[in-house]
Amino acid sequence: MKFRLTILVMVLGLILPAWLSAAEIITEEDIVKRTFVKEQFVKNADNFIILFDSSNSMNTPWERGGTETKYDAAKRMLKQKIGMIPDLGYNAGFYTYTPWKEYVPMGPFNKDSYAAAVDSLPAEAKGATRLTQGLRELDPVLGGLSGKTVVFIFNDGTYSQVEGMKVPPQYTEELAKKYNVCFYMVSYARRGVDQKLLEDMAKANECSRVVPFRPFLENPSYVTGALYSVKSTEVVETVTESRIAGLNVGHVNFDFNKADVKAGFKGELDELAAFLQKNDSAYAMLVGFTDSIGTQEYNLGLSRRRAESVADYLVDNHNISRDRLVINYYGMENPVASNDTAEGRAKNRRVEIAVGGM
Repeated sequence: MKFRLTILVMVLGLILPAWLSAAEIITEEDIVKRTFVKEQFVKNADNFIILFDSSNSMNTPWERGGTETKYDAAKRMLKQKIGMIPDLGYNAGFYTYTPWKEYVPMGPFNKDSYAAAVDSLPAEAKGATRLTQGLRELDPVLGGLSGKTVVFIFNDGTYSQVEGMKVPPQYTEELAKKYNVCFYMVSYARRGVDQKLLEDMAKANECSRVVPFRPFLENPSYVTGALYSVKSTEVVETVTESRIAGLNVGHVNFDFNKADVKAGFKGELDELAAFLQKNDSAYAMLVGFTDSIGTQEYNLGLSRRRAESVADYLVDNHNISRDRLVINYYGMENPVASNDTAEGRAKNRRVEIAVGGM
């Protein structure tokens, strides 16, 4: 079978597809004219804050049977992710809450300052996990910011409770009501009770979520999706290739105010699942969107349910591991068509799919 002449391009670990009506495997015999993507970064947030856990609970291995501690793995990951963030005019701050200490004060983001701050962290994690105190200290920091803020909180689902203080989910809920903030709980939790704590913290609003540490470490899309997205234009040039380059997958569209996968898109998702099963290093990014009808908060939830619905289809019908599915959602942001017409709104009610890791 002869496939179309298209290819996916790696941008910061994320493959950005040129959308077609069906999934297409890209093979070496197809690549005569190669489609590259010229990227334009679009900010999804104005500020970000790292709340880093340096307590003694971080001294255990992050992988069962492994030797690298959660603390060392998190420091390694932070330096890697810092180098990937483009200069889009963010304000940023870096703090530990075990105890509370300012390593980089809120100000214009500078990669070198952040990398130096990570290097200056204690060689060994120690002390109590003062998560509640850290969240309380976060209040005045957020109060001095304008625009949207993303707070990355590193935690294993445990904390040291102080008499008379609220529990962490109460703090995240209160902060979400006062400020334009989204919480990303970077989770090392293994026990159910620990996982529940972080899930309860993420219930502060629709844009907050729990991200397991392994996907956060291995898939750069969890950082890039929180802080920025990429719009692209195609540039074609003649090249030669001699390998499978990826998979080209189209949008999955949804009926108004619905999140169930329609029958017409299941065949394409079946092709995506087959590709993932044959390529162990590949992963799929599922990004949910809505049209402009309704509030932003409601549409964030709807776009999340749409992305999760596509993930559920791949897991339930093809046993694709959740760790290989990166979910992001942006509500009514980044429309691909005008929301002034019914046809345009139908195009905007979508989940975009990109394949990475090849």
